[in-house]
Amino acid sequence: MKPADLRPLVSLIPSIATVLGFIIALQLLLPVFHVPSYIVPLPSSVLSLLLSSRIPWETHALVTLSEVLFGFGLAVVFGTLIAMLITLSGLARKVVEPLLVAAQVMPKLAFVPILFLWLGFNAVPRVLTVFLVCLFPIVIDTSAGLARADVDLLDLVKPFTSSRLTFLEKVQFPMALPSFFSGLKVSVTLAMLGAIVAEFISSSQGLGFLIISAETQLNTTLAFASATILVLMGFLLYGMILALERLAIPWARS
Repeated sequence: MKPADLRPLVSLIPSIATVLGFIIALQLLLPVFHVPSYIVPLPSSVLSLLLSSRIPWETHALVTLSEVLFGFGLAVVFGTLIAMLITLSGLARKVVEPLLVAAQVMPKLAFVPILFLWLGFNAVPRVLTVFLVCLFPIVIDTSAGLARADVDLLDLVKPFTSSRLTFLEKVQFPMALPSFFSGLKVSVTLAMLGAIVAEFISSSQGLGFLIISAETQLNTTLAFASATILVLMGFLLYGMILALERLAIPWARS
């Protein structure tokens, strides 16, 4: 492995050291100040619960992860198509953009209970919630990237393309990939939030279900353990987007 390939890992060392230092400080100071475990649990207690078999962590994590991936995947597909549509058509832009802005400023998470009333108390409203919170950043960032494509280059290659759609697909979209991946990185973090809030409303499985159950039981250790898995899952998904970005556009690493 080349030294340049290790730079992203090396850059994480200060952050990891800070987090570990904070965890060690909690482990040492919480007993000194007699902080009750139902307020802030010991990190060792959280780790012990994570390693125990009392909670089927894999099952709950897979439920939440599946909701995130399905909703995020739908947002990527439809968000990209909408961005291309409003780039191709000025009329579509005039019609769709106000609707997107209205949908974004509307407190979507406050309407999650209504989605369950409309669609039933199943996984569909949870996936739809993830889709709705992820859609806007993908559409806006992708369409902005398409609009910022270098004008001189576009004029140069335009005579060699057979259609406006081919021109968009072969020229504009590749040039918009940095903006496209920026939208993905924002959306994938929002996807976790959407899934958890939806599970708060109605679910019998998932990490959000565990957190809301822990609240009713005053089991702060369970809540912190569930949140720890959520954070790790979020880092994993974000890292996957970064890896795809490095593969797709290595020339834009900086």
